[in-house]
Amino acid sequence: MSSKFGQAWERISLRTKLTALSVAIIGVLVLVSSLGTIALLRTYLQANVDGQLISTAATLSDEDPTLLEDRLATHQLQLPSLPSDFYIAYLDTDGSLLIGLVSSAGGNSNDVPNTSNFSSKYVLATKGIPFEVNGKGQISDDAGTRGWRMVAVPLNGMPGSLVVALPTGANSALLAQYGLIGGGFGALLLILSGLSIWLTINSALKPLNEVERTAEAVTEGDISKRLIEQDGDTEIARLNRSLNTMLDGIQTAMQDRSKTLDQMRRFVSDASHELRTPLVSVRGYAELYRMGALKKPEQIGEAMERIESEAVRMSGLVESLLTLTRMDEATKLELKKTNMVSLAIDAAKDASVADGKRKIVVTDLDGKAIADDAVVEAKVDANSMRQVLTNLLANASRFSPAGAQIEIALDNSAKADGRRHLVLEVRDHGEGIPEQLREKIFERFYRVDNSRNSETGGSGLGLAIVSTIVARHGGTIVATETPGGGATLRVAIPA
Repeated sequence: MSSKFGQAWERISLRTKLTALSVAIIGVLVLVSSLGTIALLRTYLQANVDGQLISTAATLSDEDPTLLEDRLATHQLQLPSLPSDFYIAYLDTDGSLLIGLVSSAGGNSNDVPNTSNFSSKYVLATKGIPFEVNGKGQISDDAGTRGWRMVAVPLNGMPGSLVVALPTGANSALLAQYGLIGGGFGALLLILSGLSIWLTINSALKPLNEVERTAEAVTEGDISKRLIEQDGDTEIARLNRSLNTMLDGIQTAMQDRSKTLDQMRRFVSDASHELRTPLVSVRGYAELYRMGALKKPEQIGEAMERIESEAVRMSGLVESLLTLTRMDEATKLELKKTNMVSLAIDAAKDASVADGKRKIVVTDLDGKAIADDAVVEAKVDANSMRQVLTNLLANASRFSPAGAQIEIALDNSAKADGRRHLVLEVRDHGEGIPEQLREKIFERFYRVDNSRNSETGGSGLGLAIVSTIVARHGGTIVATETPGGGATLRVAIPA
């Protein structure tokens, strides 16, 4: 049974639970207050009646019963203020009635208390303390509406007893009426308080509706949904901030996961696409050798040379792909003040050793040569910028004729958006880049001329690597035309 009740209670909404518990507590308080008030009122009314009874008994205990009616009629005797309904009886020592006086409202003899057993011994036992009797004359704690509250005392100067009684019906009716009125007001109070509590709780928990809607949106896949931030340090405000923080973490984790998957797919796709051609060449020469088609030593030598060339190309391609993948993982850059002149001179020397057919010089933006001990500083990652220079020089060498000059131009005084920028330009004097293709050359595996790139060993990844490094530095790279013909790749990075 308790299990069923618990299950039913769990199915009730939080608003209903809070309202029901609040109304129940108020109901208990109202009930306790009403019962306490009735108890106090009962005690007060009883004390008032007892005072009237005791004072009246003290006055009448010295009177002659035979003269009482005449003295009352002629106003020679003034009784304490009694209600309209009262009863006065003089009894002999055996409890037999000698004289009984009934008020006008209680004139019916059937409405008088039963005093037949009120002997002198019985009266003395009451010690003059007020008590209640029921319709049968028996002492009772609660005589009800037809009982009597009375006091019995011995007469002074003569044998017998005096009984003064007041009906309990008036006080009982008053208490019943008060209870009825109090119950009505209590019920009204519970209804009004229940409505007020419901509205207050509904208003206080209204933000939870937003939490529910946000949770549903996130469940459906909209992880960008957020709760409305609330000011203050309330429970709802703290809950909203905590949930938004949690949702930010979830969104970041999902984005990182999606990014990782995209990187993996891209790597697999790129690698499979670019490795297919050299693998086909290697496989073709290997099959020719296996079939015995290559019989002359010079043919075998040429085949081995081509296989080695394709293997070198594949190694470079794989290395470039791994480089891009590491960059996609957004490892932290080590930004330090670096002299770009030193990096440029080292990169020019390395490129000259790899390809001695072209002259490489380091200049300023105006084309004036820069001394080897000159300083052009910028806050960059030195290793990354070294790779930028290497790739840009390799690209310029690939698309400029033998004997042509390549310039590395540097300057760190240019300003943009109120900030000082490092400007690095690599200029060649080759055939240039058509204007409509100048943005596409930074895409992965894009080649302006595929056939020509195949001859020169280009993979289409060098400029993509450069673009990624520059973007991670918060800079930009654009392709423009070199005055007099050729291509200029201009890098601008906050210094």
